[in-house]
Amino acid sequence: MRKKLFLSIAAVFLMAASLLPLNTEAAGIHYVAIGDSLAAGQTPYKEIGASYTDLIAFALQQKGQLQSFSKQLAFPGYSTGQVIDQLDKKEAQALIRKADLITISAGANDMLPLIQNDSVRGMLSYEAIPVAFALNGMRKNYIKLFKEIRQLNRHAEIYAMGYYFPYPHAKEKQKRSVADQLAVLNKIIEQEAARTGAHFVPVAHRFGNNADSLVPNPADVHPAPGGYLEMANSFIQAYAPGSPMIPTSVLSQLPAPVPFAKLQKSQSSHEARGEKPKKEKPRKPQKKTALQEGKRCKVSAYM
Repeated sequence: MRKKLFLSIAAVFLMAASLLPLNTEAAGIHYVAIGDSLAAGQTPYKEIGASYTDLIAFALQQKGQLQSFSKQLAFPGYSTGQVIDQLDKKEAQALIRKADLITISAGANDMLPLIQNDSVRGMLSYEAIPVAFALNGMRKNYIKLFKEIRQLNRHAEIYAMGYYFPYPHAKEKQKRSVADQLAVLNKIIEQEAARTGAHFVPVAHRFGNNADSLVPNPADVHPAPGGYLEMANSFIQAYAPGSPMIPTSVLSQLPAPVPFAKLQKSQSSHEARGEKPKKEKPRKPQKKTALQEGKRCKVSAYM
């Protein structure tokens, strides 16, 4: 997605940190999610919905461990360089300084724009040298990103999320080479996280190369809710080994995603009246779901 389009979306929607009804009154963890559209919750159909970050926050809340959650620093289409740039802003620095837990999704937009996806014919192509150059630049940016976060906050636990294979609909012969490049991308993130004492969260193994149910749109790289659930459970496995996974039943309780067109229309309406978009007031609590009560349940734009 182009930056101009996203800024309209951000102004209207991401001011409200989460789509899930979080209770942030209890003492506990301040969780901040930064990065690209996976951290923001972009769907395969040009919408913003619940991300793996929302699901992580909800899981922490259910354990009584969450005090606050923000994904205001998650921007669809952002590269590692753009993620770094936003740390120059006072609002971003304040969020990072306060955080006890930080998750990062960044790197795919450094490389994926160089991959040509012919979703009709199931063909993938790229030029090796530009991709290698992009991956090298991504490595340098991750070094800088971790350094800047640590300068702002020395105590927070940092978890860098890996990436899944986003082209399950491509022909089998087309997948291997691109999957190999994504493996390199993940290895870079893992290595740079280890160098700075951060944690790497692998997710590729939960998707494999044929997860067309988790990435349902051949022309779009973003996951369905089930894909975000797999990412959230990958985090939980790394963050608290042995803890119960978030159940699949949670997906039926997610709010409906908001189409980009609706967000743009709302932004245009405010601008026409010379108004700034207002934050939504919290709604009065409705009847609690089994998840909220803590009951046991069976539990293209780029990124």
